[in-house]
Amino acid sequence: MTDIQRLPLLLLCGIAGVIGAILWTLGDALIIGARASPDDYPLILKTYADRIQFDGVALMLPSSEARLAAGALVADAGIVFYLAGCWHLLEGLRPAMGWWRWLTFVLLVAGNAWSPLGHAGFYYVGMAYKTILETPAAAHGALLDLGQHFYHVLLIAWLMPIVTLGPALLLLGIVIALGRTAWPRWFAALANPVSLVAIGMLIARILPEPAHTWLDGAAFNLGWLVVYAVSTALLWNGGRSPVASRDEAA
Repeated sequence: MTDIQRLPLLLLCGIAGVIGAILWTLGDALIIGARASPDDYPLILKTYADRIQFDGVALMLPSSEARLAAGALVADAGIVFYLAGCWHLLEGLRPAMGWWRWLTFVLLVAGNAWSPLGHAGFYYVGMAYKTILETPAAAHGALLDLGQHFYHVLLIAWLMPIVTLGPALLLLGIVIALGRTAWPRWFAALANPVSLVAIGMLIARILPEPAHTWLDGAAFNLGWLVVYAVSTALLWNGGRSPVASRDEAA
């Protein structure tokens, strides 16, 4: 397949990455985009506070079950777009060749494939604790234990994509900075794990309420939205010619 033939697929997959980031940002906003004060939910946030390790409970208590379920499911449905976006990034890395390119791609695919359970797991933890508000005191101990068990599984499911997507982004930034890709070198300043999260945090921070509260937990996916949008724009005409390595120059 020639570069001209690859271009439509590259752009479509870049747009898919943008759509995936939008859907996952929406999922974050729905599932952890609220804020409860201890005075509003004293039973959970005061009485049982020392028995709940899950910090996100205050971000979920004001939300209805339907909202939490929608937040879990919209991201689950949207993961196919993120997976397509991985191919866009692979195409941008194609001039680099070698193991760097493929290792980055494999880590991106693995991290995205593992992400839905880590995201949807918030629903089960949150619902376990929300149910305490509607049950007699005799059932609270069992629900607190259930929430703790769900939380332990959530931690594992959440860490799996973190320990793969983090190194993938680090490798991506390094290869771009070396000038061996179809992106300009400056794009490495955006496409790395630190900048991606920082950009997402900045976007959420500068937004007025209630958008700030809705998106305060969506930094990672807001960062991906910027990366995929900028990448698609940069590669719209196929990108730049990569810098030749010393071996190729020789």
